[in-house]
Amino acid sequence: MINPANRLLDVKTLLSMMDNMEDSIYIMSVDGSDIKYYYVNHAATKFSGITMDAVGLTFFDINTSQMANYLHKKYTRVVNERRTIKYEDGVILPNGMLSGESILTPIFNESGDMEFIVTVTRDITERKKQENLLYHYAYHDDLSKLYNRRFLLEHVHNPANIYLLDLDYFKNINDIFGHDVGDTVLVEVANRLVEKFGKDYILVRLGGDEFVVVAMGQPGSAEETADQINQLFVAPFTVNDHPMKLSVSIGVAQSVNSETIQTLLKQADIALYKAKGAGRKRFHIFEASSKYDHVENFIHELALSVAVEKEELHLHYQLIYNPVREEVIGAEALLRWNSANMGMIQPSDFIPVAEETGLIIPIGYWVIRQACKDWHLLKAEYGPQFKISVNISRIQLNEHLFVDQMLQILKDEHVDPRVVELEITESTTIHSMEDVQQTLRRLRAEGFTIALDDFGTGYSSLSMLTLLPIDKLKIDRSFIWEMNVSLISAILAMAHALNLQVIAEGIETYEQYRMLKEMNCWGVQGYYINKPAQFASLPKQVVVSK
Repeated sequence: MINPANRLLDVKTLLSMMDNMEDSIYIMSVDGSDIKYYYVNHAATKFSGITMDAVGLTFFDINTSQMANYLHKKYTRVVNERRTIKYEDGVILPNGMLSGESILTPIFNESGDMEFIVTVTRDITERKKQENLLYHYAYHDDLSKLYNRRFLLEHVHNPANIYLLDLDYFKNINDIFGHDVGDTVLVEVANRLVEKFGKDYILVRLGGDEFVVVAMGQPGSAEETADQINQLFVAPFTVNDHPMKLSVSIGVAQSVNSETIQTLLKQADIALYKAKGAGRKRFHIFEASSKYDHVENFIHELALSVAVEKEELHLHYQLIYNPVREEVIGAEALLRWNSANMGMIQPSDFIPVAEETGLIIPIGYWVIRQACKDWHLLKAEYGPQFKISVNISRIQLNEHLFVDQMLQILKDEHVDPRVVELEITESTTIHSMEDVQQTLRRLRAEGFTIALDDFGTGYSSLSMLTLLPIDKLKIDRSFIWEMNVSLISAILAMAHALNLQVIAEGIETYEQYRMLKEMNCWGVQGYYINKPAQFASLPKQVVVSK
């Protein structure tokens, strides 16, 4: 049998093992407030230059005062707090070297007094090089070596002016000469920008032939800077050994109220399209007071066409609450668009564009499908009788095979039509009343519930109630805000006579809620119940209180 005592390492063997470790090891002796070198291994000597000749000396005996103060502060903290302390890596030391990741561990004797502090430091120079390389790849454009879109959105804050550049007719170069030649031109554009603006501006390649020049701090004249950018394109570019003249269009956005970079990019984009629409080879400065509807609509159209594929569309839900039964009975699905380039865009800004361009059809079907997917989650939370409510536009309702498409989506998502409520407005019906009536009758026959939204805002809403096959009325929020008890009572009485359920929109106060509850209104909806939110953020239980 081996004697356990023989397993104990002698000091010489232990020191030899420590000297062969790649990590730096420093052992400091502690005597009250005195901290002195006791041992350093070979790796520590190689890293710091401190040898075993330093044994018995303090930091101040062998280091510069700045370095000594730095080390004394670190070790004193361990003495005072009497615990192991880890220092993060990547700190530039007073001697100019990059510190490693250090763990300082106190060693106590049997009496509980601290005798030593053992420090293990790992050299992270190579790792930092790799991290820096990865950082460079993450935030720089491979082709131009300029910053990329990610850097612009994540690291550029409070710019003064931004200049969005787009090369005029650049597509022709790629189509005629090939992308290799086009890439050569883009690199030359980047080089000219760096030569002119590299010191004082942030330069970004967004992608394709779009570049951004960002002015920070106190910028000069926006007109002068835009002219300077244009001057960079006076000299011809070399394309297949032949000189070629190129021009550029520039959209300029100026920070007025500390706008976000997303907002400035949006403004510059609008200004850029204005410059292109005016004939290219020029710049335009965005003016908040100007009307850019046609430009903004065009931008929205282009972005909306790929919004579904980019997963930029989301559904928020506003709960519908029955005040008599005091329970959630449904929710209205509300479409939201969070564009990667333009940020959050209001429905009032993009829904009309979607309708005008016909994009509302594929987007509308996406909404139906997503709402059906979410219904399963909502049902599990609020009960099997829960109904999901979706707005249907005139363009959708008049589309050929609309009903068949709806039924197929519900079949795919395993949702019964009886739990889906379709909301239409009066304006949806006035252009083709007979066709709409026929479509709505078929939808109701399949089990869908039909609700007339924004009731009371049109000129012929009363006649709609007898002409349209509907099940519910949604009273417009304007009636609720006015707290016109007589008018609301009349609407409720009329709806009751026509066997229609009523949902009041825009409930924001307890007084409004109490009034409608006393009137036996079937459903209420508004900020008082909940603000529109994604499923994960919906309240699990609605508590009504003053």
